Parts: sequence; C-alpha cells; structure tokens
Amino acid sequence: MLEKINKLWVGFVFGIFFPAFCFFCYWLFMHNQLSFPYGFIRYLRMGDMLQEVVIACIIASLAVFYISLNKKIFDFGKGLIIASFLYVGLVLYISLL
Repeated sequence: MLEKINKLWVGFVFGIFFPAFCFFCYWLFMHNQLSFPYGFIRYLRMGDMLQEVVIACIIASLAVFYISLNKKIFDFGKGLIIASFLYVGLVLYISLL
C-alpha cells in the first residue's frame, strides 16, 4: 500500500493540505467563537500570533515527514518538504507585512 502513496505529487498535495487542516483544527478546538477564516486571522494578526500558528502547522507536517522517512517512502517525503518550503515562504511574507 505504501507504494501507492510514494509519489512526489501525493506528498506535495498532502503537504499543502495537512497544515491547512491543522490550522482549521486549531480554530475549531481553540477559537471556534470567531468567524472562520476572516475573524480568526484578524484575531491572530492583531495579537501577532499568526506566524507562530502557521509555524506550528508546518511542524505538524514535518512530523509526518519523519514518519515517511521511517517507512522509507522517500518520494512522498520530498513532496512534503517542497510544500513545507512554500509554507516557509508564506511565513516570511506574513512576517514582512
């Protein structure tokens, strides 16, 4: 079964959506009284917490990368790393605003 997901594009797509899913779960379990996404993002930006929350979501994705290394699905891991670098670019963009 691991051969089916051991593709670069599968890791990339997973690496794009998993941190976004973590961001949604953070809102759902911690700040669900705020409207999603506009009220929540405004709240995080006003408290200078948006960058830290996005970094935490990227770290969750890198935990999946560690598991992919242990399972020897290296192409999937490469896709995760590429997506993580895109998110790092997003964090740099957020921090420079």
